[in-house]
Amino acid sequence: MEDTELWEGFCAATLPAPAWTHHAHLRTAWMFLRRHTLDEAHILMRAGIIRLNATHGLVETPSRGYHETITRVWLTLVEAAMRATPELPGSTHFVAAHAGPLGKDAPLRHYSRERLLSVEARARFLDPDLEALPGR
Repeated sequence: MEDTELWEGFCAATLPAPAWTHHAHLRTAWMFLRRHTLDEAHILMRAGIIRLNATHGLVETPSRGYHETITRVWLTLVEAAMRATPELPGSTHFVAAHAGPLGKDAPLRHYSRERLLSVEARARFLDPDLEALPGR
């Protein structure tokens, strides 16, 4: 899927559930961060994820759905990787260039599993308990 199709599908909440993968999350974060500051991107990603989850029929609960800390962590990690490779032409190139450092377990370098998967971390951003996030 090209960047335009992913961007439009996410923003319109028409992206099919099977297309909303880890790579799609990273690519969408990259696209938001190309257009907005980290704080703006976070607000917009939050709204978009919740809207997309609702479209997919996912009911937000204390243990399912949108996760505040994970969203902020991924945006922060993507932003740091973007500083290292600012000239990549698209999100697929970006994800390919950073596949290792941005693997699914990357947040666990910064957070214990217990802290990251807590209800509190889902509801509000929690600082890491293992290693500081880049730029923080």
